[in-house]
Amino acid sequence: MRVRHAALHPNVRRSPYFAATEAAGAVEYLVYNHMYMPIDYGRAPEEDYTALMERVTLWDVGAERQAEVRGPDALTFADSLSCRDLSGLKVGDCRYTMVCDDGGRIMTECIVLRVAEDVVWFSHGDVDLLLWARGLAMGQGTSVEVSEPDVAPLQIQGPRSGDVLESLAGAAAKNLAPFTCTDGEIQGIDVIVSRTGWSGELGYEVYPRSSERAIDLWRAALEAGEGNGMLVTGPNLIRACERGITDTHYFVGAGMTPFEAGVGWAVDLDAGPFVGRDALRAVAARTPVRHSVGMVAVEREPFPRFETFWPVEDEHGEVGHVRWTAQSIALGRPIAIGLVDARVQDGDSVRIGHPSGDAPARVTGLPIAPRTPPTTASA
Repeated sequence: MRVRHAALHPNVRRSPYFAATEAAGAVEYLVYNHMYMPIDYGRAPEEDYTALMERVTLWDVGAERQAEVRGPDALTFADSLSCRDLSGLKVGDCRYTMVCDDGGRIMTECIVLRVAEDVVWFSHGDVDLLLWARGLAMGQGTSVEVSEPDVAPLQIQGPRSGDVLESLAGAAAKNLAPFTCTDGEIQGIDVIVSRTGWSGELGYEVYPRSSERAIDLWRAALEAGEGNGMLVTGPNLIRACERGITDTHYFVGAGMTPFEAGVGWAVDLDAGPFVGRDALRAVAARTPVRHSVGMVAVEREPFPRFETFWPVEDEHGEVGHVRWTAQSIALGRPIAIGLVDARVQDGDSVRIGHPSGDAPARVTGLPIAPRTPPTTASA
């Protein structure tokens, strides 16, 4: 029987796992990097959350694309794209970084993987980074080739993910240090395995070197996860929001710098040169005007569905906008992440305007919820 979901369109790409996600019950997809990504399987949010926090989950993140930089100047060129110093990146290392435009405004956030001596991958958020990188490479006349490899990653996330990885790819994969990667083989499929992910928990990403046998990789992961209570889910937006993990769309249309986003620690102003460095040096020398904060609703009543940015006000008037929200399971009430005036500080009271009215909230730092929250039964 065909799964019911919102209308899909033929001009949006599907990952090689798409049919498997339909069979698993996916009911809602978002368009990400011009591809469908499943985010909802029609269950109560507590089910997916518990699986992530207590067992293990499998995600189709085939829409998480790679911009591959290949050639003798691969690392040098990659370093010129990244706000973070990549010059010391060794084969097998990964880095979280931002890519900014020449005005220091965030274009996307990435995990950078050095998968070979002459190959660097930018595993990037929802933006046409490939076009940006190709244009810069052509303009610089550097000895690199920029392309989109045939790689469709999946994520295995949760406290039992290491056991699943050991079953799939051996102890070396399970024992990876955070933000490292290694070559591997799973049932004859060449893969890159990294100790990274979008959950804020223990987790791994598996990148098959070709989509030809990607569905076999998916089936192998399901089989390895059977004894560990694996659940096929989408990226857990609730847990991400609790841990202060946003996404490229948090920055869209905001003209936001890494300092305003709260990731100034990932900007190496003395490294480079990199695109946007001069602008970011000027920003760093000025008094901040805006910053990102968390907000916790005073009341437990859930917010309506979040479909556009919502205004935030204090006693003096509008101070910014909510750009990410969820019904926190750890805290048992709505939470939000927003970009607000720098004068708004932890502990301040604000009001969040939404389509059903407005809600009082307290400003807090990021992340919003603790690393080890209470069990869902007691939340």
